[in-house]
Amino acid sequence: MKASSRKVPHRQLVLGLFFLIVNLIAGSLIAVQETQHIQQLLARRGEQAQEKLGGVMADYTHSFQLFAQLLQQTLDAHPDPDVIWDELKTLDRKLAAIEGDTFDGVYMVYQDRYLYSWDTPYSQYESTGYRPQDRPWYQDAVQGQGAIVFTPPYMSYANHYILSTISQLQPDQETVFAYDIKMGNIQQLVRELGSYDQEQLLVYDANGTIIGSTEEAYLGSTLTADAAAAQTALQQAQAAMEALEEGTEAWQKAKEQAEAAEAFAQFRRQGEHGLQTLLDQPRKASLIKLGSRQVYGYLSPGEDYQILILVPLGSLLGATAQVWLLPFLVLELILVYGLSRVRKEWNTRELQQAYVELGQTQKRLEIALKAAQKAAAIDDLTGTMNFKSFRQNVTEQIQNMQETDAGILIMLDGDHFKTINDNYGHQVGDEVIKLAAQMIIGRIRTVDLASRLHGDEFAIFIANTQDYTVAQKIVGDINASLVSESARRHMPNITLSAGAVIVRRGSNYAQLAKVADAALYEAKSSHDGGFAHA
Repeated sequence: MKASSRKVPHRQLVLGLFFLIVNLIAGSLIAVQETQHIQQLLARRGEQAQEKLGGVMADYTHSFQLFAQLLQQTLDAHPDPDVIWDELKTLDRKLAAIEGDTFDGVYMVYQDRYLYSWDTPYSQYESTGYRPQDRPWYQDAVQGQGAIVFTPPYMSYANHYILSTISQLQPDQETVFAYDIKMGNIQQLVRELGSYDQEQLLVYDANGTIIGSTEEAYLGSTLTADAAAAQTALQQAQAAMEALEEGTEAWQKAKEQAEAAEAFAQFRRQGEHGLQTLLDQPRKASLIKLGSRQVYGYLSPGEDYQILILVPLGSLLGATAQVWLLPFLVLELILVYGLSRVRKEWNTRELQQAYVELGQTQKRLEIALKAAQKAAAIDDLTGTMNFKSFRQNVTEQIQNMQETDAGILIMLDGDHFKTINDNYGHQVGDEVIKLAAQMIIGRIRTVDLASRLHGDEFAIFIANTQDYTVAQKIVGDINASLVSESARRHMPNITLSAGAVIVRRGSNYAQLAKVADAALYEAKSSHDGGFAHA
């Protein structure tokens, strides 16, 4: 009897060691799998961010094309420089009505004269020795030989926003059109792209200048500079502040600049070595130290702009739990079941309890997995598909198409939605967005797809048709229902402009979206609630 009693602890020890070893091996394998998944996940995030950034830059280009078209019409009608100078103010107001506060003044060199839309007397420019032909915007345009060019972005320290100048040399090889833009759309895009808790995104140009950041204090700083350079910039900002009289408007501006420089210098010190590793190794997800936190970083390089993604380890693991948690739980279930079978001879009651726990755990796992999969595909605000789910579903539709099949992809964007947020607040703006989503869902069939992309942008895929009149009628019905329903609910009115493109077998989603966005831009430039197609 005593010998038998001694065997039980021995067997339990063996089983415990076996359980531990299997878990260690499995944990190592799952860690490798999770690392690969994070690499793929961040690569997709970077690709999507670059795609969205490309859309923003395309919008800036389209805005300039509209400006150039309007200005050329003015030149054709009134070629006299003095008349053109007066007309630029009218053109400035027209662009303000169309583009809002995106642009920040129009100007040109015409017949060797500097013409602009501001009220500043020309004598003030002459007194400083200003010569437009010597400025980067003019020289870059000449070198571009008719291409639309952007000057390197720079910080407006008076208002703390990023500026760039768009310019273009005209066919006469002397005239240059130009205007300044506020690159606030990039900052808005960065805020909308954040998907994880405490995630940071930074967009910077070829000079390392940060033009978009989830931390606004970093705007205008040089990301590619090391911690020592950031500290030097901080000292210079503090010295400039101390040289001014405390309490004055100039001192307050300098104080804000010094505080921003201090925030960036701290950020650069915290990630001195890790950030440099990310900058030196694009397209590679790496775990780095950022102060007391561990974060996963990924640099997505682009043709003109780079995007740095920083996600805390805990936030990322929580978001990807279904990837590593499911295999781990399955393994645990198998082990529990196996060990329970081994112990069958020892204790029948324990075996029965194991079966009960196994069933309960499996059921909870299935419920949790289904909930996680559903949540990952849905936009939280509207309940429609999110961008990732919509793109995946449309791509699958394209792959399953026959040669004779066709559909229509529609991109929609709210008209003057910014004024609703400015006048009524973001809470009312969110209610307007939800109402728009309801009207869209109510006007399409069950076989069609609808998604909120971001902000007040939506997308629809109409299956089994290539008739643009069908798409135009759907958009018209959506806008009509929006007008009546918003009035009934006493909500601010909004209309949706739309651009459409026919989808066929073998089509590329990214290219389709680009063509539809171009048509959408054409629709928005004509009138509210407009419709255009490729």
